[in-house]
Amino acid sequence: MFTPQHDGLTPQSLLRHKDGPCTHDLYVAEARVCERGMTVQGKTHYTPLPVEELEYRKGKRSTRFYHRISIDCPVKKHTLHIRCDETDEDRQSDPKTKKQRFNRTEHLRQVPPNTPALRRLKGLDSESIHSRFDQSYPHKRVPAYSARGALLIYLGYAWLNNSITRALSAIFS
Repeated sequence: MFTPQHDGLTPQSLLRHKDGPCTHDLYVAEARVCERGMTVQGKTHYTPLPVEELEYRKGKRSTRFYHRISIDCPVKKHTLHIRCDETDEDRQSDPKTKKQRFNRTEHLRQVPPNTPALRRLKGLDSESIHSRFDQSYPHKRVPAYSARGALLIYLGYAWLNNSITRALSAIFS
């Protein structure tokens, strides 16, 4: 299931990456990891860092997802693994405000906006198609044995649905 990020979230500090003489302030802005910088006019600017890979690691009780990102700087290329799901530190409350420190899953999306992966998935987010898709299988279960199999069946269903729509629009136009 793909859920788009809602607008209006203020950028949140994620971490300060230090490696030798390099220091990079990383923030979460617009649902992705960005490096914070300053413009010539003295305004804050967030540069999105490319997600090279969405990696996952199987844990004892759950799977954890990470963005493998890289920071290109004049000194060297830095590679980091940023966890996308909530961490123990995120759950702790700030002693000053008594609020949760950082709701990572609210601010950081596994599939960030303006990426090839999002463009590929965004066309699949339609509630009416989901409803018809569910109703087309007995007991509302897709006959697939893996996530890849289910995706293949869903893509086939979307392709068939689009083909029928295109054929009908050609007939009635």
